[in-house]
Amino acid sequence: MWNYRIIKRKIEGQPDQYGLFEVIYNDDKEISAHTEEAEIIGESPEEIVQTLRLMLDDANKSYYNILNYEEIKFAPLIDEDENEAIEIKNLSEFNLELFSDLDKELNGE
Repeated sequence: MWNYRIIKRKIEGQPDQYGLFEVIYNDDKEISAHTEEAEIIGESPEEIVQTLRLMLDDANKSYYNILNYEEIKFAPLIDEDENEAIEIKNLSEFNLELFSDLDKELNGE
């Protein structure tokens, strides 16, 4: 038997890290093993659940519009003529804005 479990990991000098791991049980329902790396990592159990909800919502939205991996053509992320750069501290804000706009476009808004 197996399932996914949220496991808290203490890392010295850093905040606790939570991860969603695949866990395997023996016949006595005791944990026998778990994956070495978490499938999803978050700063709290709530963040992991929120990420999973977002992933499921996005998967449902794209269910009838599956991309072919080999056929994806990547466009530049920035307009090179403008020499615009994205700082890492702004990347998450940029991603939220980008995916929000993409979500609206896909939903015909």
